[in-house]
Amino acid sequence: MNIIPINEIRKAVLSKQWVPVAAIVLLATALRLYQLGTESLWTDEFHSLRATENFKFGFRVLYFALLRGWMLLSTDDAWLRGLSVVFGIGSVFLVYQLSYRLIGKSVGFIAAFTVAVSPLFIFHSQEVRMYMLSTFLTLFGTLAMVNVLERPTVLSLGWWVIARILAIYTTPLNLLLLLPDILLIFWKYRNRTRVLSGVAIGLFAVGLLFLPVAALFVSKSQQFLSRANKWPSFAEVVGQLPAATVYWPMKQLPESQFWFYGLCGLVLVFLLGFLIFNKKRSARLTWLTAWALIPTAILLGVSCVLGDIWTPRYLLLSTPYLIILFAAGFLQVWRWQKGVALVVLSVYAVALGGGLLHYYGEQNITDWRGLVQTIRADEATGDVIAVPSDFARDLVFDHYYAGSTPIYVVEPLKSFREVEPSVIEQGLNQFPNASRLWLVYERSTDDRGQEHQQRLQSVIDEQFSMADHSVFSGYSDTIDLFLLIPHSPARNAS
Repeated sequence: MNIIPINEIRKAVLSKQWVPVAAIVLLATALRLYQLGTESLWTDEFHSLRATENFKFGFRVLYFALLRGWMLLSTDDAWLRGLSVVFGIGSVFLVYQLSYRLIGKSVGFIAAFTVAVSPLFIFHSQEVRMYMLSTFLTLFGTLAMVNVLERPTVLSLGWWVIARILAIYTTPLNLLLLLPDILLIFWKYRNRTRVLSGVAIGLFAVGLLFLPVAALFVSKSQQFLSRANKWPSFAEVVGQLPAATVYWPMKQLPESQFWFYGLCGLVLVFLLGFLIFNKKRSARLTWLTAWALIPTAILLGVSCVLGDIWTPRYLLLSTPYLIILFAAGFLQVWRWQKGVALVVLSVYAVALGGGLLHYYGEQNITDWRGLVQTIRADEATGDVIAVPSDFARDLVFDHYYAGSTPIYVVEPLKSFREVEPSVIEQGLNQFPNASRLWLVYERSTDDRGQEHQQRLQSVIDEQFSMADHSVFSGYSDTIDLFLLIPHSPARNAS
């Protein structure tokens, strides 16, 4: 598929058009490689490894298949994340391409830069998950659809079908992009039966190829939605805008900065409204608006009615199009009132600076690797490691731990369980011959978790002496590592 005709590419190479694009791509590369392996893998990344190693690809077949081949060269954390880096960088370039095709070069530069420096896009480009591959493929498919809308051919339709089915096999949520595709093409070619027949054949092919994973996707989605909360608040709805552009994760946003980043979100809403309600809208801007708003509206509706999926990673399928709209809105504001545009730019610059300082300067992910290294540095013969779940033993320690100390799962250590101190005590007393006990405890922030923590502490105080206590925190959870010495090594040997 020729995204830009060959003769135009030759002219662009000879001109200076690609210099700023290359600079933006290099900036994106640097930001995605910086501190790539600094932080530990987190829960979802461990699940990616398990699915890949066990060939349990589920309905996200494409990414896990690619990761399986990628892992043959190395299982180092930085290398594992490198696969997403490749597609994250590619997505920056495709955002420029799409912006340039639909609106213009200046909007392309602004949108590509915004994606390049967005902490959210940087994070998912540094993650052993499928989201950047998904973003890359959806953008590629949308570029193919632009070709179909401008000049429908068998080749352009073929590229659209291939890109969309690959995106769906990366994450089936990308099915939502088919709706704006269908609406746009059926409206434009409503009087051209031959084109509509070709599109119908393409859609049939997509549906047919999706069938092998459709049942599993529906089943897993129902299970997930049944456990999810409903009705995201107004702050959570607007908060996804700064989360997408300047600050991630929003859960770590200090209360003192809440109103400033809320203002940033409202500024982005202003840019969007200024653009959409402008009387000089072009047909291509309408296409872009459809890809941005229709999937977003569906996700919001599902979040309100069935279960909350209003989270940045699920919104990534429409976020690039929203960012292009923000860029186009900013350019229109600049042409209207440069003073207002400078205020918008100042708010964005301050918010982005704070977001990048936070992203690179704070511990975002719970340091499972540091926890395991702490044990390795001080373990001794006769030690025992107690963990609260199969996840910790079979995923975390299997990936990071190379020692020989026995590891046991102690079910009563799960902080969400409502158990009496006697049950916790019984769980910890199953190692009568251990000289020291490494106790891994994952805190829960709700009331039940705090009560469980108090019960655990009472058992520790009664049965053990605490030789050491380390805390490993991230934006989603906190892990305690206790090194405990039994008061009596043979306390329950009988």
